[in-house]
Amino acid sequence: MLETILSAQCARGAATADARLPSIPAGLYELFLENVVLPCRIGVFDYERSAPQRVRIDLLLQVRQDGAQFSDDIGDVLSYDDLLSGLKRILMDEHTNLVEMLAEKIARMCLAHEQVQSARVSVAKLDIYDGVAVPGIRLERTRDQMPGSSLPASHRLMVMADRLADRRI
Repeated sequence: MLETILSAQCARGAATADARLPSIPAGLYELFLENVVLPCRIGVFDYERSAPQRVRIDLLLQVRQDGAQFSDDIGDVLSYDDLLSGLKRILMDEHTNLVEMLAEKIARMCLAHEQVQSARVSVAKLDIYDGVAVPGIRLERTRDQMPGSSLPASHRLMVMADRLADRRI
C-alpha cells in the first residue's frame, strides 16, 4: 500500500515538474553558458568610466539541431569556445553606457551563428552597490527579430557592423 501511495505521489510530482518546464521545440536544443564573469568598460557615471568593472553574463540559446541525433564531432555543434571568445571581444570593445545595449550586442553576436534561433541574455553589474544589490537586465531575442535576418550570417554581421558604425557618426 505504501508503495502505491509513493508511486502515485511520484507520478503527480513528475507531472507537475514537467508542466513547469518550458518545452523545447522539435529540432532544437538548449545550450547555456552561465556565470561568465569578466571585466567590462560600462556605465554612465564618471567613476564607471575610469576603470573596468565586473559583469556576469548568462546565455541560454535555442540552437537548431541539423541531424536527428548528435554526432560526436565538434564541427556539428555550436562551440562554447566561440561564444566565450565572442563575449570577450564585445567586452573589450569600446565603452558601453548601458547594460541594455551590452545585452543587445551579446544577443546579436549569438544570433549571428546561423544555427541559433533564439538567445536569452542576462547581464549583471557586480561591483556598483558594494555587494548590497546586483542590478542587471535579462532579454530575449529571436532570429526573426534581428535586422537582415533573411540574409546569410556573414552578410548579417556586415549589416550590423555598418549600422553600428552609422550610429557613432
